[in-house]
Amino acid sequence: MNRRLEGARVKSLIEMLSGYHRVRGSRDYTKSMHAVIDYLLRGGLPEERFKIFSYPADGVTRTGNTLSTLAWEPIYGELWLEDPERVFITSTAVTKVSLVSGSGSTEGWETLPLVIYDGKGDYSKKAVLANDDPAKVFQNAVVEGGARCLILCHMRKAFEEIGRSLDSLPEMTNFLTIPHDRESANRNTVAFSVSKEKFDLLSERVKRSSSLVRFRAETRLTEGELEILQIDATGFNEGPEVLLTAHLCHPSPGADDNASGAALAAEIAKVLNDSGFPYSVKVALVPEYLGSVPYALQLKNESRLPVCTINFDMVGADQDKTGSTFILSKVPPYLPQRWGRTLAYNIERNMPSSSGYPLKRFGEIPFMAGSDHCVFTTLGIPSPFMGHLPDRYYHSDFDTPRMMDEMELEWVGLSALETLDQLVQPDPNVLLSVRGRMIGELYQILNRIAGREGSDDIYDLLISNFEGDLLRKIFSNSGNLPSLSPLEPTFESSLGLEWIKTFPQELKEELAIDFASIADFVVGGAALIGGRESVELLASIHYDVEIEKVRVITGWMIDKGLLRS
Repeated sequence: MNRRLEGARVKSLIEMLSGYHRVRGSRDYTKSMHAVIDYLLRGGLPEERFKIFSYPADGVTRTGNTLSTLAWEPIYGELWLEDPERVFITSTAVTKVSLVSGSGSTEGWETLPLVIYDGKGDYSKKAVLANDDPAKVFQNAVVEGGARCLILCHMRKAFEEIGRSLDSLPEMTNFLTIPHDRESANRNTVAFSVSKEKFDLLSERVKRSSSLVRFRAETRLTEGELEILQIDATGFNEGPEVLLTAHLCHPSPGADDNASGAALAAEIAKVLNDSGFPYSVKVALVPEYLGSVPYALQLKNESRLPVCTINFDMVGADQDKTGSTFILSKVPPYLPQRWGRTLAYNIERNMPSSSGYPLKRFGEIPFMAGSDHCVFTTLGIPSPFMGHLPDRYYHSDFDTPRMMDEMELEWVGLSALETLDQLVQPDPNVLLSVRGRMIGELYQILNRIAGREGSDDIYDLLISNFEGDLLRKIFSNSGNLPSLSPLEPTFESSLGLEWIKTFPQELKEELAIDFASIADFVVGGAALIGGRESVELLASIHYDVEIEKVRVITGWMIDKGLLRS
């Protein structure tokens, strides 16, 4: 692999960042941010190249469709089974993620009856043991049921195929969150995350006889700030600008998610500075969504949006250890394609190999929601996402630097650097290959939209985005039809993540598709295209799903006031 970027250096940064409990708005988050600044200052970046943006972490401010949380500072938590026998369960001294993000505090030790969660009911002055979604349990057991303490065992994004399940990883503790906007925080609910092993122990005891748990927790839920570190990697102030994004937040260790993205983006900034790269490139390390949404909207309001971004999120996983695959989330077809297609070309060209045989896994997927690229996508900026999913140790205390791969980090970093190179020294062979792929993909899309409602609204847009003027003659008499209904978002920027909790379970099961990504795709398309039929048509083609299913999602968002038609 080209030594332009050294994976060992990036991995050492990941190790450093993994020691910080980088919860949004916390002191450790700020310390980790200044550790990156110090590293780059000592590496030669001038002090004036760093800028910190701050936004409220007050639990009441809503930006776009995203509600701020309070700043949460974990200090200590400890949990015991007290009766019928005394057994230690967990503490933050053992694993930092044992205290659920958003947990409240106690005044010393508290002892409460332990009961098993059974949907809605009366849980007043009880500790509730649950293996369901934390937000759902919080609503049913705390808001409606009066519970004082939650003891949770829950795994997001389980994948049996790679051994990611509670039963396969009984000693792993998952990083979990309960709501901590101002209203939720006022309930001062204490919450612990426990391993499947400890969950089973507690469940067995409480089923056998009445049980008590004893616990204490010290946290701070206060008004604070969400800080974004912007790094001017090149000091080049002329012409358009590219932005590299990575979220710095997440509890310790959080090595792949996302110390890896932050470390790699920082190292790329150093490489660009050292080489005197003649193009404006900035790096933004952000609190995921809660920081990137107000930051992006500020750039928009100041007419300083970049021409394109790359989002680094979980970019260093050892594929053998974690069962993960390097993925690239495509730029939606309603945005210019060359940037994302060039990145895909470089990823494939740089794939580690031996005697021509690939040594790694890589795949492109349709536009995927869930990270900071969505924020810029819905503002009309091509923003490919690079990451590793699924991951056996995602959002857990097993996501450690030992799971990182230096070769993987070099592969991802070099692919990004060579994509940036195309901005200043275009390689005609790369461009020829990229344009060939775009034309092939455009041909398929134009065939599929021909003569359908909404096709007329997107025909010229697609030809422009895929640089496919040569196909105009072939499709000039396709009988394209306009959209019949307008469609626009009721807010700026991405949908965020909160709304997902309100999407009906029965609809999830009925549709059996990636409804969250399709919804974010529709929001971006509605903002840029403005026609309901055209956006739904493009979404059905991009995700290769029945258009009726897309219409169900659009209709639900209209009913909920997220879209207007």
